[in-house]
Amino acid sequence: MDQLTQALINGIMLGGFYAVMVLGFSIIWGVMGVIDLAHGEFVMVGAYLTWYIHKQFGWEPFAAIFVVVVVMFIVGYLLQRILINRIIERPYLISLLVTFGLAIIISNSFKLMFTATPRTVDTMFSGFWRAGNVTIPVTRSFVMVAALIIMGLLYLFLQKTRLGKSIRAAAQNREAARIVGIEISSVYAMTFAIAIAITGAAGTLISPVQSIYPFMGSALTLKAFAITALAGLGSIPGALLGGLILGLIEVLIATFVPGVGTNLGIVSSYVILVIVLVVRPQGLFGGVQAAREVQ
Repeated sequence: MDQLTQALINGIMLGGFYAVMVLGFSIIWGVMGVIDLAHGEFVMVGAYLTWYIHKQFGWEPFAAIFVVVVVMFIVGYLLQRILINRIIERPYLISLLVTFGLAIIISNSFKLMFTATPRTVDTMFSGFWRAGNVTIPVTRSFVMVAALIIMGLLYLFLQKTRLGKSIRAAAQNREAARIVGIEISSVYAMTFAIAIAITGAAGTLISPVQSIYPFMGSALTLKAFAITALAGLGSIPGALLGGLILGLIEVLIATFVPGVGTNLGIVSSYVILVIVLVVRPQGLFGGVQAAREVQ
């Protein structure tokens, strides 16, 4: 019983990170119709920024998130205006090729700058809380809390602000949004900037939990695909549930299937992706087809 409880706790905490990690990917695809194959690389950039701030200035990683969000917002805004804005109206294949090329450029550039040596970030929020025979990692607990705060703030932003309502309108019907006076290009620039800022924040959250290296992004991008298949596009509650489902499946399989460690748990996420896309392509919680309507 203790082993099951421990696995459930670990799976929920892993799922909380997955949920905030996938938000930017889901929003960009759902609102703009662009499949960002460089998503994991933006997580990696956020993690490296956190490591650099921690190394040079001694900042606590969870405090560095505020700097990372601002820097990544600026990067996302400029990137959308210079590059992404040129491929929004084009077929999916163009966005796939462009963002795939961008992913290669980012990962190899960081390898040249920082080498392939894994980096680690220390945090004062280390150790474990104990409840009987069950341990609760302090760092992952803070990651979970931060993830919930980010998702809550994003939900309020999309529901309550003028820009958030414009983003939702552009996702639902681009032409109708233009007719009522919404400047689509500006909305898309802000959408991409916000999504990349959230993705960079996910990099900050992962930095105290695992090693950082230039080619860590591809696995995260594939997990974003799997969670989006579960959640549907642009759904914050769906992203949370999809992330929790994937995290729980990975940890439970890794815990109770002997002799495979985490490998089968990782494979399971892609098995889920294939099954859901075949059986229910709109996602378990709806919305995957929204991007096609935006195209």
